[in-house]
Amino acid sequence: MGKSVARWALAGVLLLTACTAPTPQAAPPDPTEQALLDDFRRAVYGPAGTGNRHLAKWTGPIRAAVIGTDRSDYRAAARRHLADLADLTGLAVDEAPEAQANLLLFYADDPFAAARDHRARFAHRIPDPAAFGKRQDVMAPGATCFGFVWGGWPGGRGIDFAVVFIRTDRGERTVGGCLVQQTTQVLGLLYDLDSSAESVFGDAGAYIDLTARDRLLLQMLYDPSLRPGMGWTEAEPLARATFRALLQRTAAVGGSLTR
Repeated sequence: MGKSVARWALAGVLLLTACTAPTPQAAPPDPTEQALLDDFRRAVYGPAGTGNRHLAKWTGPIRAAVIGTDRSDYRAAARRHLADLADLTGLAVDEAPEAQANLLLFYADDPFAAARDHRARFAHRIPDPAAFGKRQDVMAPGATCFGFVWGGWPGGRGIDFAVVFIRTDRGERTVGGCLVQQTTQVLGLLYDLDSSAESVFGDAGAYIDLTARDRLLLQMLYDPSLRPGMGWTEAEPLARATFRALLQRTAAVGGSLTR
């Protein structure tokens, strides 16, 4: 009986000690890392409460067709950018005849007229033509160029078809910026960033080429750990780990991720 009481008394002291020990303080979040993750979330999922709840990306090869131009410089620029995207994502990206293509790049002075005139070329992907037309009408007043994506990412399948419309009536800078921005966004970085962002996705149009930050966002999205259909709660720790791995890899060769 006496020994039993002593054991309980000792247990009580140990419990009291455990309960009153100071709690270790977590290290504050790195502001550079957090800012990058905020951009990643915005680009993939959109503004809080109004965007996409599921991560979208391609999982199979991309076969691209360039339509609406005979200019060799436009076609060469498209080839260079597609090759760059292939390097960043690890996807197979090749040119193909239109009938076999799952990415259509339209060059047009008026991209909205082109979308109407060439709708038969992608109409098989439009489940609700009336809703699609209304969406275009809403976009028309302020849009310079645009793209659409289709696929089954809410159910875990990837993007499998996309069209991009590149405006050609506002100068070469606009042509180049539209090509880079829209063709990259239809890979899954679907939403614009704030105008202050050092990014071709910033809605101020300050950049016309992929920045180091843009390249990092794309590499993060195409890490194999991130899968179509993931919500942000599931994707966030994986995106954070991917960022840190890329940071270590780049530091090992003396480079910089964000500049």
